[in-house]
Amino acid sequence: MKTAAERIISAIFIAPQLCVVALMTLTVSPSARAANVDAFGQELSIPRNSAAGNILARHYFTPMQICGESKCTTNYLATYPNGGGSGGGSNPLITTNVSGISTRLLINGRAYGSQQFSVEISRPIEVQLLSDGRANLGGSLAGEHLHPFYFGLATKESPAEAFRISLRGIITPIDGTCSVPSQTVKLPKTLIYHLAQVGSTAGTQSFQININNCPRGYNRIGYTLDPVGGVIANSPGVLPLAGGSTASGIKIRVENTQGAPATMDTSITVDGYRKAVGGSFAIPMQASYIRTDTVATPGTVKGAMTVSLDYR
Repeated sequence: MKTAAERIISAIFIAPQLCVVALMTLTVSPSARAANVDAFGQELSIPRNSAAGNILARHYFTPMQICGESKCTTNYLATYPNGGGSGGGSNPLITTNVSGISTRLLINGRAYGSQQFSVEISRPIEVQLLSDGRANLGGSLAGEHLHPFYFGLATKESPAEAFRISLRGIITPIDGTCSVPSQTVKLPKTLIYHLAQVGSTAGTQSFQININNCPRGYNRIGYTLDPVGGVIANSPGVLPLAGGSTASGIKIRVENTQGAPATMDTSITVDGYRKAVGGSFAIPMQASYIRTDTVATPGTVKGAMTVSLDYR
């Protein structure tokens, strides 16, 4: 009869495709607050036919940019459809100057419409562009008025002057997207004593993410790995246990080929993609068991992540 330390753990790791169109544009925060800022401000090549509600682009502003502090507290938010139109009301989603494209502003991951409210901004605010179901005709995001602001955000730290956000950039519709086939990765059965302490790994299995049939015309294509169940704080690359898991104290960590934890929730450029050529690409990865708790029991370990594509 085997002891507990000799019992076997096994795992199934699933990487389904999530065909989300989401452009990630990261912002480097300056050292001082700016009252009038632009989001995006570049050429944006996005799929012509995207389902309503798909996120097309993301842009971030840090609390330091908004109020000159590491944290801010809101006073009010005003939204202006089409970059200067009449107030957007309580609906967080407002139209832009480009047919088929709407926008919204998120604070701590939640979208807000025009209102007075008090919320502490503890992380960068996010401005999104979304497909709204109308025909994407392309064109300039710049608003239709002399002062084309889409959002005005006032804070208790700077009550007299709103942080005003304009949208800039030329949208070019592109026909077609890449595809990412779903797959199941099975890790080998492993004895639990190979995971002797918290942080130790075992049972490594190689796999690859295939990004196929990318059309020509995009300036950049990226992919984002999102754990099903959410990112686990202070546990880079680790997937939450999925339904059907019977083991405890052990999870699955997704890694690069050097064994470093994979970057989650951040767009990563698909190396090798060229605007004039397009093509298919394979991204080598690996997955391992990882001991996450001082007490662990053998059994089945399951985890999953989605792979979303972004274009610009």
